[in-house]
Amino acid sequence: MSTSKKIEELISYSRILYDRKLLHATGGNTSVRDGNDVWISQTGAELGSLTEEQVVRVDLHGTIVEGQAPSKEMGMHLAMYRARPDAGAVIHAHPTHAITLSTLIKEGSSDAIRPYTAAFYVRAGRVPLIPYHGSGADSLHAAVEELAADYHALLLRQHGLIVAGSSMAQTLGMVEEIEQCCQISVASGMKGEWLTEAQCRDIDQALGRTWKT
Repeated sequence: MSTSKKIEELISYSRILYDRKLLHATGGNTSVRDGNDVWISQTGAELGSLTEEQVVRVDLHGTIVEGQAPSKEMGMHLAMYRARPDAGAVIHAHPTHAITLSTLIKEGSSDAIRPYTAAFYVRAGRVPLIPYHGSGADSLHAAVEELAADYHALLLRQHGLIVAGSSMAQTLGMVEEIEQCCQISVASGMKGEWLTEAQCRDIDQALGRTWKT
């Protein structure tokens, strides 16, 4: 895909995230990989009206190649790209139910979101919870870096999600499945039946994936 198409895709999906209320106001940030560089939304940009002028090109170490100041959450994005060579896009969103659930569950869980649906588990698999860190804090970026190689979706306490996928379309799909599963969890009072360990193991085996324990 050409650079111009990558930027168009970034802008298009950023607006979809806003329209579907997966983020609000100037919250959240998005990026796409372009070879050894990354295009990321500018700091303070409202993703619902993101323009080409509000997209910044950086290398995988955070050096600005083109544009103005990148998102203050750039460190999370770059951690995902460096740890996951197959990642073509990263979304940091603020979905309401995901944030709600993050306030209700204990820290230290490697599977913080219960798999109420197979669609969720196929797309997202295990999603760990990262304890609260201030927005843009180096400690948050370091916490993401520690888990990025083992999980492609992370729940951030009182903050939202950081998700990496092969494309913006796949990454958005993961965000939506995670948010729906969080909504089911909150609506059910975290009760009801979710997939069994055996059922999750069958899905993992079919997809040829394993998880850090």
